[in-house]
Amino acid sequence: MLAATCFSTLDVCPEHIAILLAGDEDFSIAMQCAIIVYDNAPSSVPDESSSYLVRMLHRHRRLLHDLELIFRQSDPADANQAGLLHGDAYNHALSHLSLGLHCSSSWHMLPRPNSRWISCMTEGRHKVHYDLLTGQLLIDGKQLGRLPQEIVQHPTYTSIFGTVSSQSQFLLSVVS
Repeated sequence: MLAATCFSTLDVCPEHIAILLAGDEDFSIAMQCAIIVYDNAPSSVPDESSSYLVRMLHRHRRLLHDLELIFRQSDPADANQAGLLHGDAYNHALSHLSLGLHCSSSWHMLPRPNSRWISCMTEGRHKVHYDLLTGQLLIDGKQLGRLPQEIVQHPTYTSIFGTVSSQSQFLLSVVS
């Protein structure tokens, strides 16, 4: 909820977005929030008592869609238009969220039909992908924030570890 609330501060009239996203730190924080929300959002909300959470997640997804064009802007200094304008911000977010990974190549948008994804290569030769529309971060095709849902929801997993709530997963992400 904290990351979704932080990201929702960007939900303003289009003419004010440039002021809110004035620097790379602003883009980095937005990307970190989007990743934390993606990694910690429950796969389903079981009861009506969480209607506020459902509304927040719907607003979050809408805002990601509204901001997609801003987050995927090409760098005008790049002659090939392959690099992204806010590549340093994405590097900063990646180094904070994934235990010090640093990109050795510039961030670039994947070609259509995958243009919602941006990508880079790290110094350790790991391929990083980030989905601008969902906040999903993949490193070598794997999600960092939590185990895949098919594992967490498997009867063997739940019989050993019980049901893991999204709140406890969020707290673990914030602490680490």
